[in-house]
Amino acid sequence: MKFANEKELKWLRREFPAGCRVVLDEMDDPYTKIPVGSQGECRGVDDAGNIMVSWDCGSSLNVAYGADSCHRVASEAEAKETLDHLGKSQHSPSPWATRCPRCGRTTVESNRLLALSRRASITICENCGTEEALEDAGLTEKKLGMLDWAAVREGTKQ
Repeated sequence: MKFANEKELKWLRREFPAGCRVVLDEMDDPYTKIPVGSQGECRGVDDAGNIMVSWDCGSSLNVAYGADSCHRVASEAEAKETLDHLGKSQHSPSPWATRCPRCGRTTVESNRLLALSRRASITICENCGTEEALEDAGLTEKKLGMLDWAAVREGTKQ
């Protein structure tokens, strides 16, 4: 078994902070039921360099340092999958039940989570719903990419 040195641990903890979303690239375990491409939420990096993950499929198998590999959500398709998953669990007790997953602002009476996103199956705040409608109508210069959404950038940390 290979262990990470201090420099590698520092890099791993910076690259995979608790709450970030990860995608499985490879797992060197013949008994695993987690398919390549599965997503999960990083719970942190242990002292050996293993990335601790709560996979969306329900497993909590770690990504073993030196044997397995994963990466943070890095493409629009992966971001959409993340947002769709968060949308399914949005009404359970989670930070994204009270924060807009697009802009990250805490919802208040004047700006509630009442709009269904045009980009993913998730509820967003009224202001972001209006912004998406204006983007689709071509009335704004630039569309906000899903990789720039607060829920994808920040994960579950508040």
